[in-house]
Amino acid sequence: MKTRRVTYLAVAFVLGISLSMKADQPAKVTEAVNLVEHGSKESVTTPATVGTPVHDGEYLKTGVKSRAEMLLPTASITRLGANTIFNYSVESNTVDLQAGTILFCKPKDARQLNIKTAAVTAGITGTTGFVSIQGEGSKKNCIFGLIEGHAIAHADDHPFPLGAGDILEFRMGTKPFVFAFDLPRFLKSSPLLTKFKGHLPNQSAIDAALADYQDDVRRGFIRLPSHTIDYSGDIPTLATPAYDSALSTQGQAKGTPPPPPPPPPPPNTFKGP
Repeated sequence: MKTRRVTYLAVAFVLGISLSMKADQPAKVTEAVNLVEHGSKESVTTPATVGTPVHDGEYLKTGVKSRAEMLLPTASITRLGANTIFNYSVESNTVDLQAGTILFCKPKDARQLNIKTAAVTAGITGTTGFVSIQGEGSKKNCIFGLIEGHAIAHADDHPFPLGAGDILEFRMGTKPFVFAFDLPRFLKSSPLLTKFKGHLPNQSAIDAALADYQDDVRRGFIRLPSHTIDYSGDIPTLATPAYDSALSTQGQAKGTPPPPPPPPPPPNTFKGP
């Protein structure tokens, strides 16, 4: 069976390669549906339409039942689902996700792209995947998954490899948990892939990952993912009972760890009459 491991604690994903980029090269909105806005701390929020530049330090925001696509100066693509907001730094080529869901697609020959949320980093030399942050405070939930390619995620100074069809999920009050999702089903169901007009630069790699996944399933190298996964939204999610059960199965039960077992009884020293 393929090992599907990963890590997390909130998210700073680093998507690799070199080259320099001037801060005056803005990103550009390539698709905007319904309510899409952009602005900065120094300016008011204004509507974003196709062609709107997103300069260093500005943010892009989507409303309910809205979506947007942004072309970065390095040819990387970022797609935003509904109720999503992030800040973008052109100079460091960094997307700072505040809330919502994004799909990222970074060509292997493009400059390093940094995607952040709060506390984890991952190195990617060129791949396609997604990041989602939902809820607030103690109910915050963060998910990171890969569609194609590989990544090394770092948390607590430990590296964890990720591959196509891997998802890392972290819910406040629990430990990080990794599960596999049905890649063919996700590619057919996710609005991040089906509702946009543009072509992803890594489409050939996505097609190859899909073919490899289907071949591995046929040969018995991959178990069919859990039927408790919900594919109705932008990304696959586990129902809470299934999540808790998986944590327990992996020895990562929620809450206070169980007390240590009692010490063994003292040896019997009675020798009889």
